This record gives sequence, C-alpha cells and structure tokens, in this order.
Amino acid sequence: MWYQPPVATPLLAVILAFSPAGSNGQASPALGRKADVPLSVDSAIVSEEVTFVVGTRTIPGTLTRPAHGTGPGLLLMAGSGPTDRDWNSPLLPGKNGSARQLAEALAARGIVSLRFDKAFSGKNQSLAIQDLTLDAYRAEAQAALALLRGRPEVDRTRLFVAGHSEGGIHVTRLALAEGRAVRGVILLAAPGRTMKDLLGVQLEAQFRDVARLPPEEVEANMKPIRQALADFVAGKDIDPKAVSESPQIRMIFTALTAKPVAALGRALVSFDPEAEVGKIEVPVLVLQGGKDVQVDQTDASRLEAALRRAKRDVTYHLSPNASHVLKREDKPMAALLADRTAVQATYAADGIPIDPDVVATVADWIRRK
Repeated sequence: MWYQPPVATPLLAVILAFSPAGSNGQASPALGRKADVPLSVDSAIVSEEVTFVVGTRTIPGTLTRPAHGTGPGLLLMAGSGPTDRDWNSPLLPGKNGSARQLAEALAARGIVSLRFDKAFSGKNQSLAIQDLTLDAYRAEAQAALALLRGRPEVDRTRLFVAGHSEGGIHVTRLALAEGRAVRGVILLAAPGRTMKDLLGVQLEAQFRDVARLPPEEVEANMKPIRQALADFVAGKDIDPKAVSESPQIRMIFTALTAKPVAALGRALVSFDPEAEVGKIEVPVLVLQGGKDVQVDQTDASRLEAALRRAKRDVTYHLSPNASHVLKREDKPMAALLADRTAVQATYAADGIPIDPDVVATVADWIRRK
C-alpha cells in the first residue's frame, strides 16, 4: 500500500526549487511601518528596494533599516524552493512572510537588514537552469553582503548573516568563504543532518503519523526511497517510477534528479551541516522553534554539539512557541503533528505574527556580539 503525501511535506521543497515558477516577491516600500511584534520606543523604520549585480544579472532585494542612525547589518537568506525575499512561496498560500516581519521588527531595534530574491524565486528569474548551483547561491549572497557592507547606515565592522531552514546550508557556505569578514552567523530552524537523511525522516513521518500505516507498510514504502536516495548521492541515475507508486514522491525525485539540475540536487542532499558548521570561525546562534514540525530539535542539538566539539563560540536557544517559519504557534505539538499540511497552510497566512521571543533573541544576540 502506498500513501500520497502532501506536496510541501519535505523541508526541501526542491520539488519546485528547480523550476522557474515565479512569485511576486517584491516588498512594498514602507516608512514608519509597524511590524507585528512589539517595537522599541523609536520604531520609525524605512524599507527601500535595492539591487545588486552578479555577473550580468541584476538581483532585487529589500533593505529595511531604522529611520535614523546607524546599526549592525544582517543579511537574511531564505529557505528551500522558490521561497522569495519575504519568505513567501508560490507552493503555499498567503503573503504574510516571516522575513518581512523579522526585518521590520529588527529595524525597530536598530538593526539594518537586507533580504533578496535568490535564484529562481520572486523577481530573480534570469539564471539559466543549468547554471543553478550551490556556488551560484553563494555568489548572490556574497554580492548582497557587499551591498550591505557599503551602506552608510551599516556599521561595517558588525555584519551578520542569517539563514532559515535550507538557508542555513547557504549561510554556512557563505561564512566559510567570508571567514572573519562577518561578525556572526545565525542558523534559524536549520538542518543539522544531511537533507538526504532529513527527507527520509520527513517522509517516514508522513507514512507513520499522518497516513497511520502499520510499521511493516511504513518500511515497505521507505525501503525503495532510502535506496534511491543512497544511489543518487552515489552518483547513480534514478528512475522515479521505481521509487514509489505515489505521484507526489515521484515528483520529488523527478525534480531532484532531472538532468539539468541533478548536480545541484546531489550537492544539496549530500551537504553535511554537522560536519561543516564546526569550521565556522565566528560566533554562531542556533535558534530552533519548539513547535517546528519540519526540522526536529535534534537538528539544532547536532549543530550545537558540533560547534562545541570544535570549541567554537555557540549559543543555542529554543523558542518554545515558534513554528518552522518562526511564527507564534499556540497549539500543542501533538495537534500539529497530526495535521502537518494544515500547519504549513498557516506559514504565510494573514494575521499570524512572528514569535516575539525569536525577535528578542536575535536582536539581543546581535547586540552582544
């Protein structure tokens, strides 16, 4: 028996990461706009549209800053798939993205942030599909960081980078390239194991917790999936039809292993954050939501442990009521796990604010570093 999981189940929404499906990711310019969390006394903020160049391409982004003065700079990197600068995705309903809320709340606390549409998201659709690589993502991030460094409102000696979910992989690679040119790294709900392993865990949870299949049927469904992932990492060609009878799972493997993007897919699922994060030379904040149904607290613990083994400066913080996208979530975890599809439908839904504890933790950590 096979089970058809919802399309947005895996952390790697790589399902459509490699198709040029766009979304309207451009944030509206705002002056003195209030964020959805309590702001400081001087809460006047400015958001402006900016661009930077990578090769022959012009990349759009949004700089959000206090209306007056200078402050530390923060580069925000989005997660998987076609997730845009505001952390909205055409795969999920709504336009109430967490990155916009986070940027505005941090600006009210004196922090200047830059977020941008990474390749194949929002208004950044000019890259040839065969040129989409991990290095392409890093090149965009380095150019964005250079823009942030050159802004007069930014204290260039205090530059930070933050990556959400799969974005944690990209900021890890960025930090390793930049060395001590950045002041600190923030990993937000980031994977602590290979995405190959995490995808397997997430699909198994769908069979077990959502479809409620008996253990023998869960294993029967997972065995060919695990084998296909192992074969793909080993460089072998994969036939999605042989992986599962589920159209959705076949679509995941088709998107992951299609010839034009197989190199990127293989690099993504093979990257080992636990092995790489300890090489980061600057302080790291590992922040995990207690109501995250996509990335387990085990992942955050793995990252923290790897950094401690390497004798790095690491801070671990669990925001008890934060979801995977760092929004406030008051439902008990058991209820969330029982309907993960409904949870994901809230990620960019109107009226759901970013968790104040997340904002306070990020802002306080940046101030101390």
